[in-house]
Amino acid sequence: MPALSLLAIVGAVLWVVMVAAAQLLTPDQSPLSMGMSGLATGRYGWLMKAAFVVRGLSALALVAALAGSVPAAALSSPGLVLFAAWGGGSALLACYDTDMPGSKPTRRGQAHAVIALVSYCAAVAGMITVSLQLRHDEASTGMARWALPIALVAALAMFAQFAGFAEATRSPSHGFARFAGLLQRVFVVLVMVWTVVVAAGL
Repeated sequence: MPALSLLAIVGAVLWVVMVAAAQLLTPDQSPLSMGMSGLATGRYGWLMKAAFVVRGLSALALVAALAGSVPAAALSSPGLVLFAAWGGGSALLACYDTDMPGSKPTRRGQAHAVIALVSYCAAVAGMITVSLQLRHDEASTGMARWALPIALVAALAMFAQFAGFAEATRSPSHGFARFAGLLQRVFVVLVMVWTVVVAAGL
């Protein structure tokens, strides 16, 4: 296994540990309804901010590993650029705190929301594109067989969390809004699972 692939896997596992620790240290924020970005505020916010950076580095390590290990015929340059955007956006989120529910909107909070939206969409588009292209190499077809379904389910989870957060702005205690935070966590975990599956297959 290439060193960069191992780095991507280690980063994904470390991200899970860091987010779990941030959640345990911030029990007042519900993992069901609150987005993970809220964990980056307050006394232990540094831990979630570090998790953002680790998530970004994990994605960028995978992009580099793919570029150096996969034959050109099975490599999607647009897909790699999109997934790199996910990685860069993830790390950039550490620089802009989200606006907490009930607080006055700020430019930093708006920037956080835009970066998250763009990077999430880039992640899904990148995963699907890369997964489809991997099928063109015999050595990568087994990996693609798992990667593509994960990417498609992640796309569904992304749209579900968008619906949840949109509904939360109107009615925080009804429908999808009650589970927006959980849906977001499911989406990001699926992205990290995809990262590990692809990295392990290199």
